[in-house]
Amino acid sequence: MTEEAKAVGKNLPISWKYSTEIGRFIKGDSVDKAEHKLEKVIEKELHVPYTKFDSDAGHKSGGEAGGYPVNAAEEILALVQAARSNGEDQGMNPNALDISNVIVNQGREVATPSRHRGRTSKAAHVKVFVSE
Repeated sequence: MTEEAKAVGKNLPISWKYSTEIGRFIKGDSVDKAEHKLEKVIEKELHVPYTKFDSDAGHKSGGEAGGYPVNAAEEILALVQAARSNGEDQGMNPNALDISNVIVNQGREVATPSRHRGRTSKAAHVKVFVSE
């Protein structure tokens, strides 16, 4: 049985659609590689390819729809680092950790009453799992 460590973020102020695309982007990578990819997305040097939610998305070099979801990348980078730390605490080798799964669910919508015509803000629940 392989051990698994996880980090959970609830009601993060990010788009769940962008979070889903980032999860697809980093799943299966080593933790070091995923952190490097997310840092490049934050610096807008590497784009996240949009595969599921790609309608009205502009194409980037390479001919695929994509974008730079900086806020979501920052939040998920923090979760990846927390999952690595949790794995270390469980006695796992931090250099041999891979991202086994990223689960994203829609969070609650919070409306701003009587401001901006009652617009709602986005939220997402994100779970990042790492294993050896």
